[in-house]
Amino acid sequence: MALIIEEISRAHRVDTRYRMEEDRATLGRCYDNAVMVQDPHVDPVHAEVVKDEDGCYLLRDLNSLNGIRLLGNFRDKSVKPTAIREHLIESGDEIQIGKSRLRFIDTDMSVAPAVPLHSAETVFDRVATPLVATLLCLLVAGFSLWMTYLGTTGKFEWTTVVEVLTNTITGLLVYAAAWAFIGKVVKHEAHFLAHLSIAAVAALGYAAWQWFGTLLNFNFSLSQVMPLLNLLVLAALIPFMLWCAIYLALNLAPHWRLAASILLPWCFLGFAAAVEIGNIGEFSESPQVSKELKFKSMLWRKPVPQEEFLADAPALFDISLDEEGKKDKADKKAKKKASDKQMPEGDDV
Repeated sequence: MALIIEEISRAHRVDTRYRMEEDRATLGRCYDNAVMVQDPHVDPVHAEVVKDEDGCYLLRDLNSLNGIRLLGNFRDKSVKPTAIREHLIESGDEIQIGKSRLRFIDTDMSVAPAVPLHSAETVFDRVATPLVATLLCLLVAGFSLWMTYLGTTGKFEWTTVVEVLTNTITGLLVYAAAWAFIGKVVKHEAHFLAHLSIAAVAALGYAAWQWFGTLLNFNFSLSQVMPLLNLLVLAALIPFMLWCAIYLALNLAPHWRLAASILLPWCFLGFAAAVEIGNIGEFSESPQVSKELKFKSMLWRKPVPQEEFLADAPALFDISLDEEGKKDKADKKAKKKASDKQMPEGDDV
């Protein structure tokens, strides 16, 4: 049995592994140590690991300045943190020398079976190339510019072109950079191009829906329910983006990753949907109609002739005066009866 000494980073990842085959190994900053720790708070020769006659390993402090601290044992949770001068090493022990962490593992300890690669890994590898990411960003910028052009009734200025392109590209870059920074800190893997491509794909999907939504609104006058439809599309796209970002940047278990990517956006979108549902029945002085210009070929249904529409207009908007008068009289009688019941009994005035 040999002893493996692992140097652990602050992110709890293994930076370096040393295999101890000899009967004695020293730990410290000097280059002649078996375990070299580049930490200014560690002595040149800080400690030693010695193999005794029984084949066990003993850790000794060599009068170091900052000493040795036993942090615990990941296999035995009953081991508590304490300062040590000499310690019989158990497999799984974690210690601190200076500000560095070391872990001792015997080679006889079994390891977990290999985790199969997720099928998304292949997709991420294909989209995480400069060419694919650049093409997707250009498609998003071009589609956004085209949608802005179609929705503009005035003169299309060059300043509008610069603004749309700048806002679109900047938004994609900031999103990808933020998740790449998180991934670099947590997993030491940035995946900037993968985040950028995924954000561009989601943006393309939402832009395509925006174009199709305006077409639906043009044909069926769905102004009141369009905000809800937009939220439904976001409820599918945002979890997709969040799942990919969490997979690439965080060390979450699959079930936690799925729960976070679905529940977090759905909570916020659900609140927004409740507000929109509450506003559907409210009266608006200006009717919510589509103001976008479309080609006649985009009209899916047969238009109603003007004469027929005007003939039906009184039935839609006119109110019968006789029915209104009867309703007013009934309301006055009901109010008078209610006031008579509330009048206290007493002498006539």
